[in-house]
Amino acid sequence: MSVQGESAFVFDATNRDPVVQRQSHEDGQINDEQSELEDQRGGPCFICLYRYAKILSRFWYVICLLVFLASGAFATVVFTLYDLPNFSEPYKGFQPRGTDIASRVFSLQNLLLDSEDVLVDRPSDVVTFQPSVTQTPVGGCWLTEETKTNMEPAPGIQFCKSIWDWDDEVATLVLESVEGNILTPEAVASACRAEERFVTSHPSYQDHCLCRGNHTDQACPSAWSIGNYIALLSNKSYCADVVEEDITRTVDLLKLCAPFLYNVSGPDLVKSTISDDFPCQCAQHNFAVHTVLYYLLPTDFSLNIIRNTSPLISPFTFVFFPISGRSEIDALESIYLERIENEPDSDGVTKLKAVEFFLKFKLFPRLLYSDSLFLGIAGAAIFLLIWVYCGSILVTLAAVINAVLSLVLAYFLYIAIFQRPFFPFGNVLAAVLIMGIGADDTFVFIDLWKKFKSELGDQDLPRLVHETLRHTAVTMSVTSLTTASALYITAVSDIPFVKCFAVFAGTAIVMNLVLTMTLLPGAIIMQHKLTACCCSSLTCKPKRDIKKMIFKPLNVFHEDLVPFLVLKLRWIWIIVFLSLMVGSVVVVFFYPTLRLPITSTFQFFQTSHPFEQFDVVYWDQMSYSQNSFPDHVGSIVWGVQAVDNGNTWNPDDLGILSLDESFQLSDPEDQTWLLDLCRDLRSQPFYRAGQETGCFIEEFISFMESPGCVNPRTGYDLSPCCNQSGFPYESALFTSCVAKYAIQGFLPSVFIWNKDSKIAAVTVTFQTTYPSSFQYETNSEFWATVDAWVQGKVDLAPVSLQRGWFVSDSITIRFYDLQESLRAGVPVAMLVTLAIASLILFLTIRNIVLTLWAMLTITSAVVVTVAILVLLGWELNIVEATIITLAVGLSIDFTIHYGVAYKLSPLKTRRQRARYSLTTMTPAISMAALSTFSAGALVLPATVLSYYQIGFFLMLVMVVSWVHSTFFFQSLCTVAGPQEFCVDAPYPSCNGCRSF
Repeated sequence: MSVQGESAFVFDATNRDPVVQRQSHEDGQINDEQSELEDQRGGPCFICLYRYAKILSRFWYVICLLVFLASGAFATVVFTLYDLPNFSEPYKGFQPRGTDIASRVFSLQNLLLDSEDVLVDRPSDVVTFQPSVTQTPVGGCWLTEETKTNMEPAPGIQFCKSIWDWDDEVATLVLESVEGNILTPEAVASACRAEERFVTSHPSYQDHCLCRGNHTDQACPSAWSIGNYIALLSNKSYCADVVEEDITRTVDLLKLCAPFLYNVSGPDLVKSTISDDFPCQCAQHNFAVHTVLYYLLPTDFSLNIIRNTSPLISPFTFVFFPISGRSEIDALESIYLERIENEPDSDGVTKLKAVEFFLKFKLFPRLLYSDSLFLGIAGAAIFLLIWVYCGSILVTLAAVINAVLSLVLAYFLYIAIFQRPFFPFGNVLAAVLIMGIGADDTFVFIDLWKKFKSELGDQDLPRLVHETLRHTAVTMSVTSLTTASALYITAVSDIPFVKCFAVFAGTAIVMNLVLTMTLLPGAIIMQHKLTACCCSSLTCKPKRDIKKMIFKPLNVFHEDLVPFLVLKLRWIWIIVFLSLMVGSVVVVFFYPTLRLPITSTFQFFQTSHPFEQFDVVYWDQMSYSQNSFPDHVGSIVWGVQAVDNGNTWNPDDLGILSLDESFQLSDPEDQTWLLDLCRDLRSQPFYRAGQETGCFIEEFISFMESPGCVNPRTGYDLSPCCNQSGFPYESALFTSCVAKYAIQGFLPSVFIWNKDSKIAAVTVTFQTTYPSSFQYETNSEFWATVDAWVQGKVDLAPVSLQRGWFVSDSITIRFYDLQESLRAGVPVAMLVTLAIASLILFLTIRNIVLTLWAMLTITSAVVVTVAILVLLGWELNIVEATIITLAVGLSIDFTIHYGVAYKLSPLKTRRQRARYSLTTMTPAISMAALSTFSAGALVLPATVLSYYQIGFFLMLVMVVSWVHSTFFFQSLCTVAGPQEFCVDAPYPSCNGCRSF
């Protein structure tokens, strides 16, 4: 690697005093007194740096010892006095905090819970609207003797009630036929054996199954499986005895019943919603055919029957086991770990494809820790790369220790100093980030040390250390602080998971910078002294020759091929990258765009894992999974302040009830307005007609007009709150009567103060026509429409009722709040990061043109990176959003290194400066990119999806950033870069800054 050029230019560029330059050339070296004098001329900034260099060169062992002692003390404190993180609930921190919707939802929850006991005997929860179910026979089939006989279980096949009673609350396996059709005798028999092999023969299943000895003659009931139902319908006692004729007869029965049972849920069977022509055969054995079509075979099977598709096949089937997935987690864990993980997943006929044992969250920490093995492998690979590049095992160990201590110190600051109460699993991903960044800094530091050592020699060690630190302190500080600032900016996010990762990862990067400026140079100085004492020229020369032989082809690539391609094809590169940037903008912002998530089921493992196969691949293919949520239910709330007064960094702290003590509802004007609001509500297009509103004022009027004054159930005398006409009522009468009825539980939407029995809060609940959905557009329209109408009405209300607000406490609205936070937060964070990066670049390079080209390069790299992720199907989910916000910080590093080298080049023309920048910086930048790329690649086999995502993202960013900075940025500099001091910004008056 050629190193003479850069060393010369840095030395000449920084020592602009001609007297000092002339003396250095004449004497060949600069003594300590002259160096100190020069730094005094340079200003206080570099006086401090030079004095630090002198201390470091003489007392390097003291500094290293202090670093180790401090790190050890901090680690002891944080790992002994504080609990270790618990990742058993990985979904924690996903709910936005502090948003308008979150504040309203949590305020309503706190009202209903009333944990502070400020209300009198908390009334029942807000009214929800569930249609009443009237049980009627289907076509009269339940009354026939044939149906009664066929509903009796066959010997050997005995179920624990109907699967309707358990639905998706029991353990489930998905078995797929290797040949593509589960409805063959061989596949049915294989599935029957799989049930026993994986689950039913395990002792934990036998001890914890449902209905054990209650509804069956055997210890445990039969599994709800296709084999057992075919055997039941064929009057056979064991599923392995099923033959071709049994399957054919069952399929014929399914063909007969499918048109009547398609997409009909269990509760729908007991409603009068099915044709009177419903065949009685379809009701036998407690609607066995319905169970097969609705629970065991995919929806497409029923559709194919209706469409008369031939041949009629099903590639897979669900198997439900009568063991609770909610209360028997430990038993299911034993079955999963001892059988499903250890047994072969296929016998050549069927294959186990998916599992739902409700263990995803419980096993997540175990898999997260086990996947740390890949972090170790990535660290070992980076260790090897650094060792090969620098040739020193000591320096390599220092680089690894840097990364480890960076995480330890960041954890201490995060837990003990910043007092963050929540440590999400996403913080672990910072380890991958630190490995790449730490290797980057190490390569740059070693490269510059070698260059200055070649220029200055090794006789004046303080001067050598000073020159190396002076250059690396600038470039490393800029790159590290830019990446850290990109993270710290995202700490303003509404999502605790993102906030916590931003603080921890940003702090880890800052700690890595501190250690790189202390521990790493100490190790390099130690290696320098050991080499001087122990390594003679005879013993060291062959080693250098071997290393030179290894790196010679790379030197040809870096010093000859890359500059040739950039300089000769500069216009082509500019056109190509500009076109690529324009196309990426179209992909990201127009079509297909970065999509928001459309399901609240968060994926924690790679899609190939059986847990995720169930949720991602198979769940949506079943009819029983298509049960939609009820339509949105809205509430208008008065008397409660809509505030999120909990710790927004702690997902478990939802705050306390904050009542609006200025709220009053008693005046006749207030009563009349509230009654008019309830009547007007029914005329709105979003109101679900035929449903009652939870409007207490209407119920209260009927109670007041009732002639009976004594509650027949409790004997409580409600006088004078009866036989009253003439609404609105006097304020005192209204207040006292509302309190009486509310305390008796007749007005569940009214909440009474504990201190004076006055009305504390009121809700009006109503069902809307908007369906509950995870689609962003649907929920956005619902919230905007209803909230705007409520706000408009409240603004015109009497003064005492003008502080009301609308809320809908449903999982879909909470998910919409998350979608909105991601949609608005990520672009803003990236734009602010780009702005800060521009400022840091300008302050570093101090040239308007170079800053402009650098920002164009970085913007293009970021947009191209995100566009590739869009085309690969990434959604803007929580972990993905956290990772994507790193794009700016990680894309800036290489461009800064090239920009600084171009700016400080001693040459004059654009072409010479670009070539100089390429030949001096490409080797270190390429090794840095390779090390980070390797760190990402080696965590790709991890089971935990976040490891895979951060690994793939690092690989992508390194490739895009290296290509952009090397070919695009340098081409722009070659064509229109500054020459000499053209468009340089003036340096501040501090002379020490000028020496940069």
